[in-house]
Amino acid sequence: MKTATKLNNIQVLRAFAATVVVVFHTGFAFPFMRPFGSFGVDVFFVISGYIMARILDPDDERGADFFFRRRILRIVPPYWFFTLLLYLAALRVPQLMGATRASVSELLKSLFFIPFSKGSGLIQPLLFIGWSLNYEMFFYLALSIGLLISKRRAIWIGALLVLATMLACWPLAVHSTAAQFYSRDIVLEFLLGILSYYLCRTISDATARKLRIAALFVCFASALLLIAMQGYLSPSVLPFNHTRVLNLGIVAFLLVTSASLLSQGGWDTRIGWLVLIGDASYILYLIHPYCEYSLDRILGAHYHWLKRESATGALAGVTLSIVLAVLVHLYCERPTVRFLNNKFGGKRRSVEFSIPAASGR
Repeated sequence: MKTATKLNNIQVLRAFAATVVVVFHTGFAFPFMRPFGSFGVDVFFVISGYIMARILDPDDERGADFFFRRRILRIVPPYWFFTLLLYLAALRVPQLMGATRASVSELLKSLFFIPFSKGSGLIQPLLFIGWSLNYEMFFYLALSIGLLISKRRAIWIGALLVLATMLACWPLAVHSTAAQFYSRDIVLEFLLGILSYYLCRTISDATARKLRIAALFVCFASALLLIAMQGYLSPSVLPFNHTRVLNLGIVAFLLVTSASLLSQGGWDTRIGWLVLIGDASYILYLIHPYCEYSLDRILGAHYHWLKRESATGALAGVTLSIVLAVLVHLYCERPTVRFLNNKFGGKRRSVEFSIPAASGR
């Protein structure tokens, strides 16, 4: 697949990953199941590794131009906006914020992606779901250092830096919050995404077409297995119950790889509304706590059926989050990203929200 085209299947996986995270944060559990969906972050990390490898493909070195600048312009503005909004809320109604405090030092650490422990003991920024963005920015920084050393080998240098940092942080984890944070094996899921891209890259389009049925089976089976592993299976029965990357990461790798092969083989999704939710997945990830919290604490106090743990409340929270995310994406995020990239992102045209081209090399 040409590196300048968007893969619809990957966007649908983004929609899936974001939606299950939204469901997870409602606290709702289906009958005979535990709450599930946090594995959406694992899928996001594998996708991120895949996409970054695709952007930095040495056969298309234009992808390396202004790489870190464009990542900043894509990630930072909406994250800063919603973090500052939460900070102002903590100033005005601190009694509703739980472990989130209107602390200037915690605000600055959150804005600049520095891990710290909140009052709850969890290593989270003010906007709690931003913990995953700390890992994302760490990954982008490692790749940017790789680009300074060698454009053609940037992805592998960045991968080695991620691995070296994780190993170096292990013995320091008991003494440092940051070391504890970056010693977690979840960072290896970025490397699984890189491997996914290069595995697909070695497979020809003709071979991918022959593998379509098998890839379709693996794609659906992987998604269902992720749900089963969190919703049904006790962590104690999993083969690697203390190793996230070997449980959730490997299955997410299979999910992303099979979806990519389906695109390469000509079975790229044409369901526009699913692709649109995938395009809006970053905004959905950022705003869903606001949507769910508002329904639960404000309306749920008067209408019990809107409490987020209930089936109707969870459905309302997920629906509201998706609708608002799509609207914000279409009328705020998309034009803002284009404007910022045109002004500050360099000359190369952005393909963040481009219309996908036909399959082929």
